[in-house]
Amino acid sequence: MALLGACHGGPRVAAPGEGAQQGSAHADHSARWRYTARFDEGLHNLALSLCIDGPTPARLVASEDALASLREARVRGGPALAREGRSLRVDDLGEHGCLDLDIDLDTAIAQGGRDTQRIGASILLSPHRWLWHPAQLPPELDARARLILPEGVQANTPWAPIAGSESGSGSESGSGSGSGENSSSEPGSWRRLEPSAFTWGAWMAIGDLQSLSFSVAGATFEVAVLEGPRRASDAGIEAWLRLAAETGAALYDACPRDRVSVVVIPSPGWRDAPVLFGMARRGGGASAMLLVDSEASDDALLGEWVAVHELLHFALPLISAPWMSEGFVTYYTEVLRARAGVHSLGEAPRPGESFAEHQVRLGLARLYTGFKKAGGSDSLGRASRDMRRSGGYGRVYWGGAAIAYDLDLSLRRASAGRHSLDDLVTSLGDTLETRRRWSPDELFARFDRLAARWYADGELSIEISPSAIMQAHLGAKKVPESVSTLSGLAVEIRDGRPEILAEPRDQVDLRTALLSPVKPVRGG
Repeated sequence: MALLGACHGGPRVAAPGEGAQQGSAHADHSARWRYTARFDEGLHNLALSLCIDGPTPARLVASEDALASLREARVRGGPALAREGRSLRVDDLGEHGCLDLDIDLDTAIAQGGRDTQRIGASILLSPHRWLWHPAQLPPELDARARLILPEGVQANTPWAPIAGSESGSGSESGSGSGSGENSSSEPGSWRRLEPSAFTWGAWMAIGDLQSLSFSVAGATFEVAVLEGPRRASDAGIEAWLRLAAETGAALYDACPRDRVSVVVIPSPGWRDAPVLFGMARRGGGASAMLLVDSEASDDALLGEWVAVHELLHFALPLISAPWMSEGFVTYYTEVLRARAGVHSLGEAPRPGESFAEHQVRLGLARLYTGFKKAGGSDSLGRASRDMRRSGGYGRVYWGGAAIAYDLDLSLRRASAGRHSLDDLVTSLGDTLETRRRWSPDELFARFDRLAARWYADGELSIEISPSAIMQAHLGAKKVPESVSTLSGLAVEIRDGRPEILAEPRDQVDLRTALLSPVKPVRGG
């Protein structure tokens, strides 16, 4: 049964997985690509088919070293594709309009880094290492994929399921009945491949996965916990990620994405932090990877900062400069954790200290300690450009956080609390799903226009230029003293730690608006 409803009398549209007529035109889409990926027992081999309806591509591409793991690629029923540099040349699609590729997963894993590796009986598998696609992405594209898995094997991907497909879950299993979009008898639900799936990285796990699914702040979370010894329970992992998502969602009053997939990897031997590392990616949808200490307890995970930080990346567009992409997220990681009341949940307030004061003090301590890391021998702008070569991550992350803090307080003071950085960041909602990388100059130009409008409307007591604040920081070698000492927030630095004061009242009000829990997620 054809699913896509071509107009009567128009060109035939192939059902998912079927061959397609070359060069056929469509009123609604210029190209339709259908992928079927079949994994063998043990996850050593991947048989990939790609059927194309629309313009015939000249070349197929994947990651730079994907050719090494490609055993064979040919037109269905026809000749092998010639290898041309790092790509595959397509001279003809044949009568079926389909290509078949045989991929050696062991070789892909041997060449892979953090995002492509074997962990027990499971694998992390970057789509870039196997999702061969036409080199030119058409302006309008309907691309879909399904995974055919061995019995008992599951997969977690960021690709959204298509309504009417076999399963609405983020995890697929080879044990399904397989009622795909074209009523195929083969298992595997169809998922939509957004254009970003072919240009940006993603986290994808296949194998012996513990799958968790839940909804938070309007978003569906699909979580895959890889095998391995761990102290944290399934319920504890879900509670941890729920709390992290709720904390970040407070910025928009909802999760800024409809769907998020998360891969959790237990790993032994740290004991100094419940979560050692995380990374967010956007290819085909929002996906994150989190490395969890095998010895971390359920309670130790609650309120930790790494999951909050990674999920907050999805509240901003893809930004070209790390001082902004990481710096703004670093700032909000601490501010929103204080507002949610989740800083150091195992630590009791001091005698006579309220829960809110406790959270404010801990949030300020994190900012103060971080800003101390933001000085260097070079300007912040240059440090950001050279960060991956020089390793100056603390300098760049916290230097960017200092810009966010300075801009936030400037707006709050000038507007008597009516406007803040929150308003600027949430104004970028229309950029979150775009297929491009934004420069800070572009985004700050938008901030400038919004701040200018507030001033023209009498909502700011002084004219504020977000771009001027940005440039002052980028050209400096250290954070301004007014920022590094938390000046203007009724704070006194004692023995290298910020202590909150009860006066002056206007500064207390500003500090409260910035950090104090109003409706804490936990505690209070």
